[in-house]
Amino acid sequence: MNFDTFYNIIAGQPRSARGTTSGVNPLDRSSLWPAPVATANDVEEAVRSAQQAFPAWSQKTYKQRTELLEKFADLYLAYANEFCQLIATECGRTVGNAAIEVYFAAQWLRYPSKYEIPEEIIEDDKKTSIITQEPLGVVAAICPWNSLGKIAPALATGNCVILKPSPFTPYSSLKLVELAQQVFPPSVLQVLHGHDDLGPMLVKHPRIQKITFTGSTTTGKQILRDAAETMKRVTLETAGNNASIILPDVNIKAIIPQLAGGLWFNAGQVCIATRRMYIHQDIFEEVVAQLAEVSMDLASGIEPIQNEMQLVRLKRALADANAAGYELLPLGKTEVAEGFFIQPTIIKNPPPDAHVVQQENFGPIVSCIKFSSIDEAISLANSSDTGLAASVWSSDISAAKHVAAKLEAGNVYINGPPQPDPYVPFGGHKQSGLGVDEIEAPPTLAAGMQRLDIWFMQPGQQCHRHSLVKPVSEVLKSLTVTKAIGAFIVLFIIVPRVFDFLQNLFSPIISIPGPLINKFSPWPLEIATFKGKSHQFARSLHRKYGPIVVLAPGMISIGDSKEIKRIIQSEDWVKSEAIYGNFRQDFHRPTLLAFTEKKAYSRRKRMLSSMFGIRYIRSLEPLMKSCVDAGVAHLNKLCDNPSKSTIINLQHFIHGLAIDTIGVTTFGGSFHVVENGSHPLPSRLKAGMKISAVMQLISWIKYIPFLPKRDPYIEKFTFDIVDKRRKEAGAFKHQDLLQHLVDVCDDSPGSEFRTSDVQDESVILLAAGSETTANAELFTVIQLLKHPEVMKKLIAEVDKWYPPSEADRATECAYSQTGMTYLQACIDETMRLIPGQATGSPREASKQEVLLGYKIPRGTTVFPNTQEAHLDGSIWDQPEKYIPERWLEIYSQNQTSAMPYWPFSAGSRICVGKNFAFQEMHISLTTLLRKFTFEYVPGQDETTVFRIAQQLEADSYEVRVKKRF
Repeated sequence: MNFDTFYNIIAGQPRSARGTTSGVNPLDRSSLWPAPVATANDVEEAVRSAQQAFPAWSQKTYKQRTELLEKFADLYLAYANEFCQLIATECGRTVGNAAIEVYFAAQWLRYPSKYEIPEEIIEDDKKTSIITQEPLGVVAAICPWNSLGKIAPALATGNCVILKPSPFTPYSSLKLVELAQQVFPPSVLQVLHGHDDLGPMLVKHPRIQKITFTGSTTTGKQILRDAAETMKRVTLETAGNNASIILPDVNIKAIIPQLAGGLWFNAGQVCIATRRMYIHQDIFEEVVAQLAEVSMDLASGIEPIQNEMQLVRLKRALADANAAGYELLPLGKTEVAEGFFIQPTIIKNPPPDAHVVQQENFGPIVSCIKFSSIDEAISLANSSDTGLAASVWSSDISAAKHVAAKLEAGNVYINGPPQPDPYVPFGGHKQSGLGVDEIEAPPTLAAGMQRLDIWFMQPGQQCHRHSLVKPVSEVLKSLTVTKAIGAFIVLFIIVPRVFDFLQNLFSPIISIPGPLINKFSPWPLEIATFKGKSHQFARSLHRKYGPIVVLAPGMISIGDSKEIKRIIQSEDWVKSEAIYGNFRQDFHRPTLLAFTEKKAYSRRKRMLSSMFGIRYIRSLEPLMKSCVDAGVAHLNKLCDNPSKSTIINLQHFIHGLAIDTIGVTTFGGSFHVVENGSHPLPSRLKAGMKISAVMQLISWIKYIPFLPKRDPYIEKFTFDIVDKRRKEAGAFKHQDLLQHLVDVCDDSPGSEFRTSDVQDESVILLAAGSETTANAELFTVIQLLKHPEVMKKLIAEVDKWYPPSEADRATECAYSQTGMTYLQACIDETMRLIPGQATGSPREASKQEVLLGYKIPRGTTVFPNTQEAHLDGSIWDQPEKYIPERWLEIYSQNQTSAMPYWPFSAGSRICVGKNFAFQEMHISLTTLLRKFTFEYVPGQDETTVFRIAQQLEADSYEVRVKKRF
């Protein structure tokens, strides 16, 4: 690529112009290359081309767009030497200085690939809200340099960009966009260079949806006024008269080099460089003297100001300061006539309200001012109308954080010169701008963010070992095997038990109803859990002792519906670390199900939420139907005999159907359990669920040596399928849930979602998507078989929506799911009687709480026992009976959310797979009841056990199946 000829880039093509301008080399004032001047017609063509490119570009996936940005970063770095030389020439920098910008520019191109912009789902019992982030359209980026910081997020999020560089520094931007044409589709990224009238043309253009700008506050205000006419989105990064506060406890020699480097880098032409330095009076003279001394060496190599207009402003500021009698400390070499050079200068202790202090001096000028108290320093730092960045220097991190929190700046740095980071929101307060360009911060919040970079220095610790040598050696000489065993028993068995006993004795939990043994020993609950009877254990305690009972030391169960709603919905208590901390295959990397920290859970949920949006789940309907159709074909084959009927293991059939469904919707293909009769996954999952349930309450099991953290078969199965999917990435794009997990996976250091996380989330999808849904479906059919009058009424509804005369018509959720209220009533009534989460999702008291008048200590695990609320006779008429009709009245009054009914939990931890489960059950039950009749076979074992969810204890449940037609 030729770096001596420059063009505007319009519609993917280089475009020259009749008019040109030439930049000026700041080093020697020589003219640079001619650059084309864009016209109004060029603007119209560029906007029109961007609009035409937008639909196809915005429809690419986020991953596809960020992959192109990564490719562009590689290509850009391949021309790093050329860009370094070009930037050095047009900006008057050293090549080394320019190399820093080139390196960071490549990082700005890469950072969007570390994020995803998922569909966010907010659900409660009344509604489902889907929040999507949609691209705006055409974005105009008006900026003098650092343009990739604006281009990268705009392109990643699906927008087309028209770049307008500064008339002083157009060359690197023109070449950057020319190079980009080798990567991006035509018109996705264009560049226009021109006179001062070009910016207003872009701002006022009705078909440009956003302006992102870096420059002066005056121009930023004019952009706001002009953009108001067409109601454009506007992001502004404007002047930053940045303050630093130096507290008296600093190590002066340690911080001076950092202060000087931040002040004079690029001749102070950095938007977040310090312009005002407030120094405590006790160290003022020493800091200024050392800063001047160190700066003398640095200043000799300082680059020129980029353009003459800015140079004139800086000279005028120094002349005015000198005329006012302020003390000026010139540093380094004198000005060079042939270039735009100015002496770096410290202005020593001018009045805080002086014009030279209050205006932004975009260059190597800093005002150093005394303060006597922290409050005074904060007030002085906040006295400016701008607030882009600030820094605080102190050996006391707490004091520094206290000061930083009170500074009116968008980005506050502690014990370090300002350094922007693409992974952290960047924007100003007050008249330093509006909004941010980075991806991960919602624009409505980003303007109020402050960034704090904190370095914690750990003082060295000395170990005084010599005083221990003699006593230890004497003890070892007299130690025998018997004494050692005795000491071990006392120290590690008896003492901890005595401590636990005393702790439990004086705990407020001692006053809560329940057996005395439960208050001092976990064994009754652990034994019940090991047997799978924890739900019956809790139920019997509530029947005997009332709505609040002690299950084990530090663990209680609450059965009062109002308190349950308060815990899981109104106050949304965190999940219990005592329980879910053990429900992790990798302790440090929990799955969505096992997160206990709310912010971490929210990040993972946002990452995965698009997988469970209504639209996406609807798109999986054909895959679900294919599994149900295979099940129907299998039953037809079994019923192909003179009686047109057969006896099947309904439990195996429904669980196989659920496994096949999760296979085809998650892993790209059915496991064919229904047709083939078996697959290792179902039995392995059941065994895994049993182990997981036990580990929730018996945590010491995980410390058994050589015990695998994951089932070896499932470990290999998930790893192999993820590895295969990655190898297929270029050849074929799957549209299932696993592909989404693979797409967001990143094995780089510090990643929040690695291959092991894909494996672990896959196991959760397998378990939750098959076992729990299958159990709900199975229990629904069992209830229908035991209540033939309900079954008859339900079949009448099925035939009403899908008449037998239309036997070939496919079951469609969009057509019937909302309208078939009796089927939904049967499902809801089943989940009320036999909730999957019988004892509820255990939560933790984050502070001392009061439940039903009893004090609950901080850290207590509380089981919000949903089965107690579901069977409360004061709320439900004949609560132990299966009466689907009760729900029809609830539906008619739109009172579902008002009922104490939480089969999927509630609040922020409501099950993300709720809509998936309902859709799967609707398709399966409706289709099966259209094709077959099911008859109850007496003598079946209906005993339930509770593992991760409530399920049948027996491995078989036989029913007679007969073709209807």
